[in-house]
Formats: sequence, C-alpha cells, structure tokens
Amino acid sequence: MTALSPAPPPTPEEQPLSGDDGVLLSWVDLRTDPYSTGRDGAREVGPTLTLLFDPESPYRDRIGHVVLFYRKPTHDPKRHEDFAATDATRREIERLGARRRIRVELVPWHGEDPTDHRLLFEFLNPKVAELGERFAGRPLVVHISPGTPAMQTVWVLMAEMGLIRPPFVAVKSLRRAHRAGRPAVVPVRLDIPTFYKAFQRARPRHAPPLEAGDRILFDPRHFVSERLRRLYADARRFARLNVPVLILGERGTGKTTLASWIRSNSPFRDPKKDASWPSVPCSQYTPETMRAELFGYVKGAFTDARQDTEGLLHAADGDTLFLDEIGDISRDLQRLLIRALEEKRFTRVGATVPEESRFRLLTATNLPWDDLKDRLDPDFLDRISVLVLEVPPLREVRDDLPWLWRHLFQEALRRAQIPAGQVRLTDADHERIVRHLSRHPLPGNLRDLLRVAYHLLALCAEDAD
Repeated sequence: MTALSPAPPPTPEEQPLSGDDGVLLSWVDLRTDPYSTGRDGAREVGPTLTLLFDPESPYRDRIGHVVLFYRKPTHDPKRHEDFAATDATRREIERLGARRRIRVELVPWHGEDPTDHRLLFEFLNPKVAELGERFAGRPLVVHISPGTPAMQTVWVLMAEMGLIRPPFVAVKSLRRAHRAGRPAVVPVRLDIPTFYKAFQRARPRHAPPLEAGDRILFDPRHFVSERLRRLYADARRFARLNVPVLILGERGTGKTTLASWIRSNSPFRDPKKDASWPSVPCSQYTPETMRAELFGYVKGAFTDARQDTEGLLHAADGDTLFLDEIGDISRDLQRLLIRALEEKRFTRVGATVPEESRFRLLTATNLPWDDLKDRLDPDFLDRISVLVLEVPPLREVRDDLPWLWRHLFQEALRRAQIPAGQVRLTDADHERIVRHLSRHPLPGNLRDLLRVAYHLLALCAEDAD
C-alpha cells in the first residue's frame, strides 16, 4: 500500500484555502476508519483519510474543518467501539493535517438502529442545516462512503432533495485497492429534479439586491407563525393553477421570493430559464421602454431598433411572467396586457402579425389596496387579482424573528466577504439582538434586519482593529 504522510508544503498554485476552505461532513466507518487490514495482512487506508490525504484526492489540502458523526446509543452510552474508531480517526486527521491545523469536531448520534432511515434523517436534517448556517459561504463536502447503507442513502436523498445548503458537493472515496483506474474521489449526483433545488436555483431576471439573496430565508420548513404557514399553504394551492396571482406586501417582505417560490412549485416553469426567468420591475421603465421590454419589437420600429428583439412575453411562453411594482404600469400597457392575458397573444412593437404565448402571470406591489385601485384600470385590476396573497410584515410574525435574524446575519457575513469564524456571536448574543428587534416596528422588514447585521459587523471589525 501507499502510506499516508503529512502533506508537503504547497506550491504557489496550490496554496491552501483560507477562511472559505472546505468543511467535510462524514460518518465514521467502524470497519475501515482510520485504517483496516487487507487480505494480505497489509494496512489499508480508510475512506476518510483517503479523501483528506491521498495524493490523488482533489480535496487534499482543501479541507480546514472536519465534522465526524458517530453513534453513541442511549441504551449503552459507554459503548466504546464507535467512539474508539472515531477518536482514532480524529487523532490521525490531526497528525496528518498538523501543518494545516485541520480542526476536527465530533458529533454523537444517540440512535439505536444505524439501519433506520427515518431516525437517521431526523438527526441529520437539523444538524446539517445548523452546520450550513455556521459555515455559511464555505463549501460543504458531504462524504457518503463511510457508514451503513442507510446512512449513505440518507446523505444522497438529502443532497438530491435540495436539503443541504449550497455550496456543497456529495462525494464518495475509493480506497486504492478498489479504484480500478478510477479517481480517488468522485462526485455523487443523480440529478433528480426536486422543488427545493429548483427554488434555490431560480432567480428572477431583474431581482433587486436583497431579494436575490433571500430565497433561502423564506423556507417553509422553518416557519413558526401560523400566518406564514397559512400564506405558503395558500401559495402552494395557487401555484398549480394557470390563474393570475397578485402578491401584496410592504417593502422588504420578500414578495419576489414568494413569486419565485410559486413558480418553482408550479407546472408553469421551464427549468432552462431558472437562472434568469422572465420578470421586470415596472417602476424602472418609461411606458415606451416598458412596452418594448414586455412585447419585444421589430427592426426599425423606433430609432434604436436595429434588429428584431424578443420581449418578456415571448420568453415567458410555457413559463411564468412576474411584473413587480405593478402599480407603476401605464394605462395603455394595462389595456395591451388585458388582451395578452385573455387571448394569450401579443404583437411586437412595429409588427403586424400577433404571436402566441402560453404564460402564467404573477404581479406584486407594496401599495395599499385602496391606492392600487386608484392607479389601475378596474378591468385590469380584476384580471390580475383573481387570486391574492398578502405577505405579512415582520412586526406581525415576530415568532419567526429568531431564525430570520440568524439567516440574515449569515447572509450579511457572506455579502461583506468576512471569513467564517472571524466574527462569532454566542446564542445569548443572538437572543439579545432578537429581543431588541422584536420591540422595533421594522418598517423595512428583511432589509432592516440586514442593515442591523451590517452595522454589527462594522462594529466587530472596528473592535478587531
């Protein structure tokens, strides 16, 4: 066998990752970690050390923190074989990774049956979510090779269902005797299309700064308040219908995120458009440019029309069109959109032949209902508000503030490009901040939470200096 030894100093092109280096998540294999004995009596390197230190592993010198899960049954807490293998693996990682000072964290599972998929999932799902928040912005490397088949299956299901917060990669390691010409570590992907993965990937074409980053925040799995649970129960039902939906809510409440959620959870979605699906903020355009943006135009239709150009209605064929700030759309465009909604046909600016578009319409506004009625033609308002959803302001869902604050704080760390671990707040710190936030009206909603997080980071940076 090829013995493992501490890695040599890296070349300039292979400098170890710094604050954003990888975090390995792995069970410990009782039979093969850290080493096992082959049929010829020779010592074989186990799967965990293979991933971390094998010269052929792409993750050698790319992992700065290791989380090892191991079994510690409640009925026999002093069971020693699980912990013995785990502690031996930890000591070998620390010895071989001494130059990089790899940190190893041991996390016990108090389950009785390592073949019970449900119990394993109930343990891993919240743990991995917690680790995703703790190491926000750092790539998670989920190692599926060690452990029982049930442990491996749960890892794969969580990865495929979109339950692991990006960035992450699921991999398996191959010990040297089993490679047969294959790499030491290979990715594991089934590419099963699921709602959560689609929701995480989907991004409106013209998303404002906060909305572009908060899609993970509005995750129904985290909801505490009955108001948010009811909102997304309604949204799930509405999502399946090819009927216009109007989303109401104050600024910063996550209306764009809700629109993206509805699209991702509906049949009116073209996966090829997930990276930039058809949407437009109506207030950012004049009536003339808005018409060109929506309907497209033919060459020569106006001064700068140098070529035929497709509009958002064309792009939304078989998909969803989202019109944000709908209260700012002109009366002329409202009339044109009524025809497009009723007939599923439109005509480009300067053209004479209509085109078809089987689109589903979502709209949103932060205007109160009475103001919206004053601005929009009654016929147009009737057509876009067949179904209505209202996103509550944070002051009306204060039970959700604790998890929302923690998510926004991690988002602020990521955007400010502050390495994980440089700013650490205790649970007591977070609880104290949430108590103060709960007494504030938070007129900017999610944006106010992000603003508080930025100010806090600035103070921490000043203290560090």
